[in-house]
Amino acid sequence: TPTECARLQGFPDWWCDGLGTENPTEEEMAFWREVFETHRKIMGTSSKPKSDSQIRKWLKDPHSDSAEYRMWGNGCALPNVYFVLCGIVYYAQFPDFLL
Repeated sequence: TPTECARLQGFPDWWCDGLGTENPTEEEMAFWREVFETHRKIMGTSSKPKSDSQIRKWLKDPHSDSAEYRMWGNGCALPNVYFVLCGIVYYAQFPDFLL
């Protein structure tokens, strides 16, 4: 399941909970209009731009299992990222050592 994938990557079970936005502001709507339009242009599809009602419907429930599987599959395991960043912070304390 997507939850098991999240656990394998070191994320808590609730990481993808509560993603929906019931009443998006006009600023949020403008942001998502631009995102969807940019995606449409990059993909080269001849489909019509998404309507505001389509965007509002998606914002209410943006989650899908397939999108979450893609996200976990393209991500990095959190413990690995933490380990690497801790090493960078540690060695950044010794600038002469790095030369």
